[in-house]
Amino acid sequence: MLTEDYFMRMINQVLAVLTQILYHKEAGQYQEAQVLIDQSLEQLLGVRPNLLKQMDDASLLRLLTTQGELDPDRLAMVAELYKIEGDLLLAQNQKQEAILEYKRSLTLFLEISLSGKYQAVSNLDDRINELYRKLFDHELPVEIRYQLFDYYEKRGNYIKVEEQISNLLNKDGQVYELLPVIITYYESILNLSDKELSAGGVTRLQLEESLDSAIGLGNGNE
Repeated sequence: MLTEDYFMRMINQVLAVLTQILYHKEAGQYQEAQVLIDQSLEQLLGVRPNLLKQMDDASLLRLLTTQGELDPDRLAMVAELYKIEGDLLLAQNQKQEAILEYKRSLTLFLEISLSGKYQAVSNLDDRINELYRKLFDHELPVEIRYQLFDYYEKRGNYIKVEEQISNLLNKDGQVYELLPVIITYYESILNLSDKELSAGGVTRLQLEESLDSAIGLGNGNE
């Protein structure tokens, strides 16, 4: 059985390689950097890079689960490698490929946060917000929008929650499925004080109007 000490040694080895990856990237030595990224991902996940490209996020997360629990340290390292790979691809004007890596990285960082084990990653919020900015003008899967909804609600960043709701409701076939969750959310945060709402970037009037709109959508489906 693989032990915690084994995984920590592996992570420390990859951390040492990370400096080399960043050096090659800054030097414009993109092929050398990519080789090290592929080797590091294979070491952390035990799967060859060409197979990793074909895996969905759920399968990837299973590789990062030990005895039924996600390993936040290994997960964070994999997420960081995908982010760097995105930066690497963007530097080579491979924008669409970079966006795919950023999406995967964001999914993994959000998974750490929502797992409640984010204390293991000191710069987690910075990473999530940076990736969200990079992806802001791009279509995001519903699953990531759900994650962002939960993440920003837990952080009390209600204006960002509004962005997720707006995007989710604009997706075909999502409106009526989401309305009960959205209505419950609005009813819940309207119990907060005006000061708390203001700190989250929203007003009580704005939320009351959004709640009325959501209820109206629900009534229109009856």
